[in-house]
Amino acid sequence: MIWVYTTFILLIIICFVLSYSPQSKISITLELIFEKGYIFFEEIVGKESKKILPYIVSLFFLLLIINLLGVVSDFIAPILGFSPEWEFVLSQYFQTPSADLSFNLAVALVSMILLLWVQFSHFGFKKAIYSYVPIFGKWYLSYTAGKKNAKMYLIFYPLVKFFDIVLSLFLSFLDIVGLFAKVVSLSFRLFGNIASGWVLLILLFWALNDFTQKISTFMGGINFPVIFPLILYAQSTLVACIQAMVFALLVAIFIRVSQLEASQ
Repeated sequence: MIWVYTTFILLIIICFVLSYSPQSKISITLELIFEKGYIFFEEIVGKESKKILPYIVSLFFLLLIINLLGVVSDFIAPILGFSPEWEFVLSQYFQTPSADLSFNLAVALVSMILLLWVQFSHFGFKKAIYSYVPIFGKWYLSYTAGKKNAKMYLIFYPLVKFFDIVLSLFLSFLDIVGLFAKVVSLSFRLFGNIASGWVLLILLFWALNDFTQKISTFMGGINFPVIFPLILYAQSTLVACIQAMVFALLVAIFIRVSQLEASQ
């Protein structure tokens, strides 16, 4: 929660800079980044989705700031040292929210609720409910009498209709499972990629323990990052940006697909 509060404080500072120094280089750079991000997601979701775009764009920048702050904490953590269990002392006080599965599940769950809201808005309440519980079938299978004997139609039509209902319910069940699968995949993907950087950093310092101790003797005992951790920090920075983009991009694609399905 401390990290979440830190993120919101940073966002407030950014808003303050944009409001009181609109012509500064920092403000112009931030506005340019926001504009490019807004246009990018607008092309995916569509210009008609004015109510959804603020959430997706805000989600991207929120995750981006959180992930980049996590890289900063990874840089500071070795300087503060390790516990006897070979864990960073800083991890007892701070933890990157996106490296916590609960935070990722909450964000993914809110995104899927937004997806359901889009579906219910486009389909209407009754049609949306029926799309998940098609008790009368969706006409995946059909049978017409044509020039055949009417008695044959009376025999085969109930049978075809029965299998159509079974198939429709099964496919709708898969859609419901797919919603939960989206929540799990979104949250675990972000969690795995962000948390792995922290684990790899600990393993790297553990493997280079003797070497880093010799370096720190020349720096007043400070276990400052050396060549190999710096390479890992560069990778973590790239992963932080990519994972924020991937998370928001997948949410935007899911919403766009549901809009296209509703328009058909």
